[in-house]
Amino acid sequence: MKKFISILLMFVMIFSFVACSSGDDNSKNTGSADDTTGYKGPNDNGIEYEEDDLPDDLDFGGQSVKFLMSKRKSDVDIAGVFTEELTSDIVNDSIYNREQYVEERLKVEIEPTYIDPTVSDFEKELEKMIASDEDMYQLLGYITFAFTRFVFMDYFNDLYSLDYINLEKPWWSQTFNDEAEVMGGLYITTGSLSLSLTRYMFAIFYNKALANSNSETYPELLELYDIVERGDWTFDKMYELGNSIYIDNNGNDTADEEDSFGLGFQRSIGTDSIWSSFDINILSTTDDGWFELDVPTEKMYSALGTMVNLLHNTTGCFVAGGDDQDLEKLSAMMASDNLLFMNNKLHAIESATLRNMQSDYGILPFPKYDEKQTNYYTYAHDSYHSFAIPKTNQKPDVAAAVLEAMASYAYRDTEPAYLDTALKGKYMSDPQSRKMLDLVVDGFKVDAAWIYLETLSAEYPSKFRMMMDGNQTNFASAHATMSKKVNNALKMFKATTKFS
Repeated sequence: MKKFISILLMFVMIFSFVACSSGDDNSKNTGSADDTTGYKGPNDNGIEYEEDDLPDDLDFGGQSVKFLMSKRKSDVDIAGVFTEELTSDIVNDSIYNREQYVEERLKVEIEPTYIDPTVSDFEKELEKMIASDEDMYQLLGYITFAFTRFVFMDYFNDLYSLDYINLEKPWWSQTFNDEAEVMGGLYITTGSLSLSLTRYMFAIFYNKALANSNSETYPELLELYDIVERGDWTFDKMYELGNSIYIDNNGNDTADEEDSFGLGFQRSIGTDSIWSSFDINILSTTDDGWFELDVPTEKMYSALGTMVNLLHNTTGCFVAGGDDQDLEKLSAMMASDNLLFMNNKLHAIESATLRNMQSDYGILPFPKYDEKQTNYYTYAHDSYHSFAIPKTNQKPDVAAAVLEAMASYAYRDTEPAYLDTALKGKYMSDPQSRKMLDLVVDGFKVDAAWIYLETLSAEYPSKFRMMMDGNQTNFASAHATMSKKVNNALKMFKATTKFS
């Protein structure tokens, strides 16, 4: 049945090419097999999606490409890389058809294998493969913060050295690649192929009913999109509009989730947003391609103090716990019209809680640090998936071609299906929120310290996460202590690894 669908898909693509070729399109043909699709996105919105450079005559003779992925056994594939069947859901079916298309296009057999990451089975399987020097899996996909330590164990191929993969293409995150590059090499990457990257981006959601009901006191609540577009959406502005809104709905004299608040934040993971969104760097690249600690301390201390004040001294802020279910608690409060603003992952848009919400809600980028900041930046929780090709792979160029073909298809079809149809069309109600969503996704920003959290940065940002959670403000002392740990880690990994 899968082969029949593959053949049918190819006929559809050929038909599309014939239809598109009948017009006056004078655009340059790049010579790739994808040129035959004439694809313009799932909504045929007129956007010309860039094609990949893969030769149209690639034929790997039915070679098996085993793809080891991590996934919690009880969860859906949050990474959005594979699915087992067609369901008539446009995102799911794009993922399914992508695998069939790449198999047919490159004449390969893709074999996904899932390992539960919660008990480190993925890492055990990876270590077993490297220790035995056996070509067990040709492609790897794993949660980023736990994956990257293997870069310094020399487990992965330098992606820059391989044929067929073009890491300057828009389906690869250039921000991530720039920060992940080590001494001129790139060993892990991410981008359109990982839907978890988009799903785990944080944004500000707001309840339109509460904005309207509080607009007499705060007229700017009716102008939020305009404030964003003017570049005036700062943390101080959001705080000004929400910090004093509090109603003790149940009359128990205790602030709890049954009450109404102007602001809702998750402690721990939810506060990590400030590093990217306030444009606070931690590591920078040296002239030789290594790293050094490079923190704007005054700005950092000010930002951390701002968050401590929000979490611990603000009447109008409901602070949820540090687990994923606490993010769902924020969504439930918003859906019940008890929360004006909340900081949450974009994945919340897919939840039944917000889908069934009676009042309308909007979405905004995380605010700027201050009015001097030029752009809006977005933090993505570092459990999103990234990809690598292991050193044990005897034919890494084949894996590189598969990765490139899957990612380019994801960029042209799966990612637009998710953003344009699922999020913008199915779950969100107004066109301005759709524009705000683009600001969020396009503003993704990551620092090398987050990519190499467990190695080079010695979990530097995690220390300040715990301090904000614990209402501690001795930031200068903590920075001095953590700086020594980071500098020692940088020296050690450079001296004892292949990068020496």
